[in-house]
Amino acid sequence: MAESRDNGQLAGRLAAVAALGFLLAIPPLLTQFDRRDRIFGLPVLYVYLYLVWAVLIGLIAVIVSRSR
Repeated sequence: MAESRDNGQLAGRLAAVAALGFLLAIPPLLTQFDRRDRIFGLPVLYVYLYLVWAVLIGLIAVIVSRSR
């Protein structure tokens, strides 16, 4: 029974990360970063997308490593 609850919590946390990723990638938010400005020679939108991607991967890694 405890294993089932742990799997449910893991699934819930991963679903929350997926929802966060979805919210951070919706077009109204992306338009805020679609500028001509550059950060380290890269467009702001690209930097934003790669940072979101890296944060999501980091969150997934932390969640999965704690579940073991």
